[in-house]
Amino acid sequence: MAGKIPVRGEMDGAYLWDISRIYPEVEAWEADFARIDALVEPLAAMKKSLRDPERLLAAFEREEALGRLLDRLYVYAHLQEDQDTSDSDSQCRMARIRAKLTDVQGRLAWMTPEILSNRKRDLQQWAQSEAFSAFRYPLQKLIRRKAHTLSEKEETLLSKASELFASPARTYGYLTNADLRFPSVRDEKGEESELSDGRYVQFLLSRDRRVRRDAFSAMYDTYGGIKNTVASTLSSTVKAHNYNARIREFGSAVEASLFSDQIPEALYSTLIETVRRELPLYFRYLSLRARQLGLKQLDMYDLYVPLVPKIEVQVSYEQAKEWVLEACAPLGKDYLEVLRTAFTDGWIDVYENRGKRSGAYSSGSYETLPYVLLNYQGTLNDVFTLAHELGHSMHSWLANHHQPSQTAGYPIFIAEIASTLNEELLLRHLLKQAEDPAFRAYLLNHYCDSFKGTVYRQTMFAEFERVIHAMDAGGEPLTHETLSEAYAGINRDYFGAQVEADPRIALEWARIPHFYYNFYVYKYATSFCASQIFADRVLESEVRREQYLELLRAGGADDPLTLIRTAGVDLTDQCTMEGAFNLFGKVLGELEEALEPQG
Repeated sequence: MAGKIPVRGEMDGAYLWDISRIYPEVEAWEADFARIDALVEPLAAMKKSLRDPERLLAAFEREEALGRLLDRLYVYAHLQEDQDTSDSDSQCRMARIRAKLTDVQGRLAWMTPEILSNRKRDLQQWAQSEAFSAFRYPLQKLIRRKAHTLSEKEETLLSKASELFASPARTYGYLTNADLRFPSVRDEKGEESELSDGRYVQFLLSRDRRVRRDAFSAMYDTYGGIKNTVASTLSSTVKAHNYNARIREFGSAVEASLFSDQIPEALYSTLIETVRRELPLYFRYLSLRARQLGLKQLDMYDLYVPLVPKIEVQVSYEQAKEWVLEACAPLGKDYLEVLRTAFTDGWIDVYENRGKRSGAYSSGSYETLPYVLLNYQGTLNDVFTLAHELGHSMHSWLANHHQPSQTAGYPIFIAEIASTLNEELLLRHLLKQAEDPAFRAYLLNHYCDSFKGTVYRQTMFAEFERVIHAMDAGGEPLTHETLSEAYAGINRDYFGAQVEADPRIALEWARIPHFYYNFYVYKYATSFCASQIFADRVLESEVRREQYLELLRAGGADDPLTLIRTAGVDLTDQCTMEGAFNLFGKVLGELEEALEPQG
């Protein structure tokens, strides 16, 4: 981590993803880009003819072919931009495909209103016919939207404005990934290292509290310098969410965001209520953390440093690969065989470079590899991130190879089960191997930190999202002051008397990109709870493992709650959530016992 962040051209090609497998050169991308209009025009010519089931089926088939092309073009452009967000050529390509997507959406916005102008009874009959078998579920989802679909003219206007609605999030991304510069921080040895979003957690893992405090100060002082701009981008995004919900006659932005997945709003509320009810268990963990670190009270920069004394865990990428492969062996030989190719066939972009998008993700389309972006720093957290993102990518690979393109894409609500289950398998594998009591305690600590980050923290984010959308809907302006006041209040509730927080934590909302994703973060918490149960089932028997793999292969072939329930877990059952907290309490107890002889 020492020194400056390298530029892209200095990186070892063995650790870069191979997007030439999508297009061997930019000219091939340009050739496909030029084909878009030729696929749009026949669809546009079908206007006023979709009251006939044969014509409707033909329209679906043409739309599917167009969608596959657009997805391929978009994935190539966004991967190329994300590997170096400062590259102007990549920015231009991404701007062009975004603009083209908006243009296509506008030209075809008449389709949904025209299809839904058919009698509901006729649409339902067509959906059940053999001819529509490949498009049955997409048509059923379309029928549901009837009550929330506007006129053809209004839908066209909205589609043509979609790029404007996305502009605040895009501005935020360029600002924080490409333009924002952080100062250097002195590490434990006194060496200067440039701070970045990717390196921030690495500094917070330092056992030297001065290093953690300096990194925290540098991070939030830097974001403090752009707080008005970021408040504006977030406020604009929230207003767009509320506007779209209002004109489509939803009761709230939360309800609108949950509608397409058929998730009841009660589930969102129940998650927040359950987590708040279980805060005493979290406070118990925070008290253990304070005792172990020898602090009367924690600050926010004390929440990541490992609690186990005299153990440093730095994991090479090669070791991380082996651990992930060994951990996923219970998922079967076929799963493992494909997973190995992720490391040999250019799926993964491993290390940080200047201008590279921060964080980690899995992304691809029906016709591409399921690529993985990392910013690997060698921490144990990074190993779990590798397992997490490969869980997504394997989910995509299985769905793409077992579903037609129209039902291969799965909702995020299911996606986070596949990723967090791989993390759970990795944890159990390492615990089984751990002969050193200190390393075992380290792993138990990691689980507690993961639960903290995925259930408590993401639910706190989910509550903040709901609060700021309600503030805007009620006419309250979202300035940096009001956003910070709301965030600080929720943060106090979730960390209690165990943490005396540096006031600058009120600005944390400014560095969370997920707040631009329209009520995304709650899915981390619900999926994490489900994945704990699925992990037990995978290890129990081949039959239950196969049920889980069928969930992955199903992609988006049905409503997510239905698919999860079919695989053996009911997320609407309060016992599912309670089971996850019971497991957290059990592991916390083991950690307390493990740390006692450690001092």
